Amino acid sequence: MIKILLALSVSAMLFSTGVLAKEAVASHEVHWDYEAHGPAHWDEFSTLCAKGKIQSPINIITKKTQHSENNNSLILSENVTALDTIADNGHSIQVTVDHGGSITANGIEYKLVQFHFHGRSEERINGKQYDLVAHMVHKSAEGNIAVVAILFNKGKKPSPLLQKVLDNVGKVASINPAQLLPKHTNHYFHFKGSLTTPPCSENVQWYVMREVQSATKAQIKAMRAYHNDNYRPVQPLNGRVVESQ
Repeated sequence: MIKILLALSVSAMLFSTGVLAKEAVASHEVHWDYEAHGPAHWDEFSTLCAKGKIQSPINIITKKTQHSENNNSLILSENVTALDTIADNGHSIQVTVDHGGSITANGIEYKLVQFHFHGRSEERINGKQYDLVAHMVHKSAEGNIAVVAILFNKGKKPSPLLQKVLDNVGKVASINPAQLLPKHTNHYFHFKGSLTTPPCSENVQWYVMREVQSATKAQIKAMRAYHNDNYRPVQPLNGRVVESQ
């Protein structure tokens, strides 16, 4: 049974080291990238990247998914007063939250730590790669991770949150993470997987929203001006079951 609830947390959760830092923050000790030391060479930094059996991202084939009987929505209360740090960490534009939300899945709480953007979606649906994706990264007290993925396509309607992020790179600004979520948050794909960057740790619960969000061509171009090809190729499913809701 999967039960998910996104709500305001009561205290700040900031992480600069550990698994999340390796997933999203460049350091002098780690030299992986998306070019010379790209995904084909990530086994040099972690053997899991090459030998793991439940790696992410994946290509979700909708006709092969298994319907979940759960009917739970993702809910994130507004948090417009929090001041969050927006930065280019060398791999993506990342927003480190001050007061974030939390997910409760199977009785385990995961607190929102940060969200970041990939210039094209890492996950694919029926082979389709989307124009942009945001990953909302959460961490449990035990160190496990849950990621909510929000897909974007080019459209006429701009994304207010995306624009606010773009306008404040390198600054501290008030950001409401709830604005990332689609209107219908009870429709998503769920599967077990890994971080999509070294160390490729296989302790991640993935929730990919089915409702695609809109961002303008100019917004997507502006985000890609920072990082255009910061996405990992899809990985083998290796018998995993993808749940659909």
